Amino acid sequence: MIAVAVIGTAFLVGFAMKYGGLCTYTAALQIVREQRFERLMAFLGAAGWAALLVVPMAWLQPDVLQLSATHYQWRMVLLGGVLLGAGAWLNRGCIFGTFVQITGGNLDYVATLVGMVAGAVAAKYGLSDIAILRTETTLAASPGTPAMLWLMLAALPALSRTIAWPSPGAARRLSWQPLPTVFVVLTLGAGGGWLYGAVNGWNFATVLMHYAWRGLHLVPAGPSVLAAWCALTMVVGGITAAISQSRFNWQAPRVRSSMACLGGGMLMGLAAVILPGGNDGLLLSGIPAMAPHALLGFAMMLASMLLLLALLPNDKGFSIGGHLARR
Repeated sequence: MIAVAVIGTAFLVGFAMKYGGLCTYTAALQIVREQRFERLMAFLGAAGWAALLVVPMAWLQPDVLQLSATHYQWRMVLLGGVLLGAGAWLNRGCIFGTFVQITGGNLDYVATLVGMVAGAVAAKYGLSDIAILRTETTLAASPGTPAMLWLMLAALPALSRTIAWPSPGAARRLSWQPLPTVFVVLTLGAGGGWLYGAVNGWNFATVLMHYAWRGLHLVPAGPSVLAAWCALTMVVGGITAAISQSRFNWQAPRVRSSMACLGGGMLMGLAAVILPGGNDGLLLSGIPAMAPHALLGFAMMLASMLLLLALLPNDKGFSIGGHLARR
């Protein structure tokens, strides 16, 4: 029964990601272009809901749900965050955005997957002696005072993406955010966070990396069957959302764009091993679990993207669409 639940949840998470047009690159782009923060707040709201729902569940079911561990090798965190941001800038899309583009039919981003696998393999070969060991638990692993304060803090962005607060002096009362916004944020946060705790390496990018590592005998085993099924149904969910929005359109790969995607993917794959975790894992697993490496890594990723977009705009003709683009 648990297998059916996680596979169904993976479908919904994939659907929500494509439906909302979620991507931290576009969130950074919105900040630079328009000085608006709706896309970023959607991600923070999702991380908040992941914390509020998954962390207490992990306390009650420690054998079923595993919270992210952390480490304190700060130089590796800083390097990984910068590489992740630079890769997303070059790729014109983070791991979320790569998924959104591929499930919409943009074949340029297939090169991103190839690059991510190549970068992850290179990191396994070249960094095998200094790879991070994820063995330390976080303060959120047990229901103490720090964890309770963290959950109270997480409630702020979570509720801000669920409830529309009236502006000062306004006569209207509290109301719900638009239903599509609530659906996207809750599904990504609660569903994605639960999947990260319940199924090791379930998302589409990690499954590909694990297959590559296993094929080259860098790890003793590839992804679990359940993780592979989750990745597959996640992709099906994204394609379903694209079709339902009439946004599925095959786009043949172009040499220049594909080369940029390949390079960006390599940087993101390398960063995913160094940190460890891509921006999806940092947001839905590390940050909800109060992991210091995830908090600093995501901040460095965002800062590097903002700096690069401000100094070297890489957004000509770029569009990702989705419900959040219309807000």
